[in-house]
Amino acid sequence: MQLTAIFETWHLGDGNYPPLHNGQLVNLSFEFSPYSLSKSTKPKPSKFEQVKDAEYSFAGTVLKVYGKPPKGKLVVVQAEDFRFYINSFPTHSPVLKEGDRCEGFGRLLLDHYIWVESLSSYKDPPDLFYSLRLTGIRAVKIPDAFISRTANAQAGPASLGQDDYSNDDIQEVERMEASHGDWSFYLVTFDDSDVGSVKIPRTFHT
Repeated sequence: MQLTAIFETWHLGDGNYPPLHNGQLVNLSFEFSPYSLSKSTKPKPSKFEQVKDAEYSFAGTVLKVYGKPPKGKLVVVQAEDFRFYINSFPTHSPVLKEGDRCEGFGRLLLDHYIWVESLSSYKDPPDLFYSLRLTGIRAVKIPDAFISRTANAQAGPASLGQDDYSNDDIQEVERMEASHGDWSFYLVTFDDSDVGSVKIPRTFHT
């Protein structure tokens, strides 16, 4: 299994994750942030397919639903052999329940804490953790057009979709460092083919 996911740099400031580096063994769970999400009206083969960078399309099955809409809802989906959770939903998304078939398109990110940190509160939680080797890191500079600056403050997105940055904004790096800038995020590539049987502790700092 190969995956590319977004690592937002605020994780480092909050202490959720350590700075990652190439070749590192990690144990991670993942969040999917959909641009579009719908129930499948006809049976479709399960899939989790990369479109570009950290953007994927999927068709899968809802394994668990925790919390109640509109606040606190968390949906766990299995698409092919990959499991992830969804915690943010596009406007007019359907209300999903366990066993529903669904499909969507969006971005894959590292768990922002709501799964690993709250795991003990979920009844019969599916296993969303994957032992992987980090095989590539790209630092992506967020273009100035997305950043609002005043004399006293700055505001901007923590990451972007692949249509909003170009190859000129990307730099391949060996490890995550503060020198890559406040207005940046990482595209991190993982592979499970060279992990072996070693037990890897969870990478998230709880």
